[in-house]
This record gives sequence, structure tokens and C-alpha cells, in this order.
Amino acid sequence: MQVVRNIGYVKTQQRRGRILTAVGLVALVGAFIAVLQRQLPALILLAYGAMFIGFIFFNSGLQLVAKFASNQRKPRADQVLDKALQRLNDRFTIIHYAQLGKRVVEHLVVHNAGVAVITVRELPGKISVDDRKWKRQGGSLGRLFNTSGPQLGNPTVDTEADIEAVKAALASEGLPEVEVEGAVVFTHPEAEVTGSSPLDVTDPQGLASLLRSYANTSATQLAAKDRLALVEALSAGAELEQASSRTDRRRPAA
Repeated sequence: MQVVRNIGYVKTQQRRGRILTAVGLVALVGAFIAVLQRQLPALILLAYGAMFIGFIFFNSGLQLVAKFASNQRKPRADQVLDKALQRLNDRFTIIHYAQLGKRVVEHLVVHNAGVAVITVRELPGKISVDDRKWKRQGGSLGRLFNTSGPQLGNPTVDTEADIEAVKAALASEGLPEVEVEGAVVFTHPEAEVTGSSPLDVTDPQGLASLLRSYANTSATQLAAKDRLALVEALSAGAELEQASSRTDRRRPAA
């Protein structure tokens, strides 16, 4: 499998996360100091505003830091997908963080029959889906404590927006229409999803088989040059790096 990664976007988000966290922390400390000045009521009102802003900035920053950090204990989502798909052949190309117009499509795979958009969620716990409605199980207190962690949002809405961005990018390049599908991948081992969704929902272990089914069951099969044209059109970003994650099965020379 070929891999294209917009590493410039990763660096930007890492930096943005650190800045937001620092600004939020300063605002929270400032709010705490202002609250202590009880003789100045106007300052207390200002403190509540700073506390609200600081809470938002601090938690938003922590979310970005956690999402784009990479270490042995917690690889980034793109690295998790690369490992899960490393046995796919070179007719599959995964593109991470493609800057398509004003939208960044975080993960997409170009294959023999078109394009698959992959929406990743990293949160644990019980999650239910009813058509296009998603819900994370748990009380309000649990959600409050998880504000700085991965969020569920609405994977269906995000995937649909990514699909439209891919189609618009291909149209702007004058390429013919191809099938663009979407899937949601829950990477946390403790995620448990129940219900029904119009999108395919899987984990990293089941993603390779799902992509093979997209590529092999379609009546339309792309020629190599057409597939490469898709990859070129969708490989957009400030600082791209390319590699192959395919395991080399050749025996060493005697």
C-alpha cells in the first residue's frame, strides 16, 4: 500500500494545540487571581468571562495535543490506519490530511474502483447509532470529565462533508466521476458500537477487508493511469511525504 501524508498539517495542529492549551491555562490562572480580589466586583465579572474562555481554549488545546501526539503507547490515527492496512497491495493508496479546498479530509483511500473516505473516532465506551444520529452512552457528569478527550460529534455528517469535498476536488481537476464511499472506524479497543448506520462501521482489524470489498465488488474498475490521476488530484497539502507500508515478503538473497 502506498501512503501519502500531509505532515505539514500535523505539525500545524500540534503547534496550534500547544498554543491553545497555554492561552487557556493563562486565562484560567488569571481568572483565579481575579476572583481573589473580592473588593473589586467588576473584576469578578471579568474573571468569570476569562474562566469561560480559558476553559474552552484549554480543553480545545488538549484535544488537539492528544489527537496529533505520537508515541509508542498512543500512535496517531493515521499511523493506526497505516499499520492496519499495511498488507494491502500497491493498488491502494491512503492519503492522510488532504487539503481539499477549505476542508481537510483526514483519511481517504484510492483504490481500483474509486475512493473511500475514512472517518476515525478514537473514544472508548458504548456508542449507539440510529440512522444518522449518534449518541455516546453515559451521564452528564461523565461527558463533563471527557471534555478534553476525543469527541464523538456526528461521524455521518463529517463523512458526508468529506465525500462532497472529494467529489468537488476531482471535478475541479476535470476528472470523471468515480464512486466515493464512506466508512467510520473506531480505533479504541474498548469502543462498542450498536445500532444501524447508512455508513459502514468497523474497527482497524476489519478495515482492510472492507476496502477490498469496495475495490472488488464494483462493476467499474479503474486503469492504473486513472487511479494515479486520482492520487495526484487528492494529494494536496503544504508538506507531503510519501512512503510504502507494504511488507516486503521477498526472501533475502543467498
